[in-house]
Amino acid sequence: MARKNKGPKNCLLVILILFLCVPGGCFGFDTPRNHPFQRVGDPGLPFLTFYTSGLATTPQLAFWQAVEKGRILEKCNIQIKLWKNLNELQTALLAGKGDLWLGHTDKFVEAGLRGAPVQLLLTTGWRKFYLVSSNPRTLRFRDFIGKALACTPPGSPAVPVLRGLGNNEFAKISFAPCAPNDLMLQLARGDLGAALLPEPLVTKALLANPRLLVGENVETVYGQYSGYLKGMPIAGIAVNSRTASNYPELIAWLAKETLTQAKILAKAPMQGAEHLPQEFQSLISKDVLQGSLQREQLRAAYSSSVRPEIEAYMNLILSAAGHKNKPLPDSLFWNKSHP
Repeated sequence: MARKNKGPKNCLLVILILFLCVPGGCFGFDTPRNHPFQRVGDPGLPFLTFYTSGLATTPQLAFWQAVEKGRILEKCNIQIKLWKNLNELQTALLAGKGDLWLGHTDKFVEAGLRGAPVQLLLTTGWRKFYLVSSNPRTLRFRDFIGKALACTPPGSPAVPVLRGLGNNEFAKISFAPCAPNDLMLQLARGDLGAALLPEPLVTKALLANPRLLVGENVETVYGQYSGYLKGMPIAGIAVNSRTASNYPELIAWLAKETLTQAKILAKAPMQGAEHLPQEFQSLISKDVLQGSLQREQLRAAYSSSVRPEIEAYMNLILSAAGHKNKPLPDSLFWNKSHP
């Protein structure tokens, strides 16, 4: 019997694996540890240390446009440090390292409730989490009730949100956290048929495996149950309360300039790609960013102005961790009148 020629298939698999492993195709929230870098306008002005991730998209587009095109550097300089994963972000928050942080709302709140000097400044991430599946019959979360569903990154806020919605029907889904790189390789090879992912990983998965389809969006499901139809306050920028006390006018300026640029970018988000630091280009390409922005939502607001939305969102997450529902303390929210 003649042996089948597996050469083309194996070659394609090698290409996919290389795409996943090279810096430009690297998946996940595990950002490589790059050397810190700076954006300097006037060396005599204060330097603010900003912890961020090179893989973040909409949550930081307006900030960088405000730095590169706007006027933030007229008042201060920015020292950038990258956090590698959510655990590293949490460590920096609890230690009070840095002046500004880009990250998940739940991590900010949890750190603040544990005594870290963290205040929510701007909420800038509202739509990121999607179900992807290679089976057109399993594109809804309820299709996985009583079944396992892989998810990434470990600690994703999408999991406790889904578990807490409605009559807890989604709590019957067996969510299986997986390291980003491992999960994405399985999706690319076709070893895994479905997963819950955030952007820009959704776009990268679709490029690696065209058989994958985009299913339900977590934020849409959340809106159907909660009544908050504009998305979920997933991520944003927090400020060190000590920095806010020492430089109240500077922080107010930075927040205002970021919101100004967010309004501009809301109509044309891809413009913001031009102002992302060049240091991030090895982590996320413009093609991936463009695909990701088609499924994300660029919206920015003072966190204090969307406090009811944040409290409703955090009630689901904190309840899943066994905490009683109660109002978040005022100290967690930066206020432009009383920073």
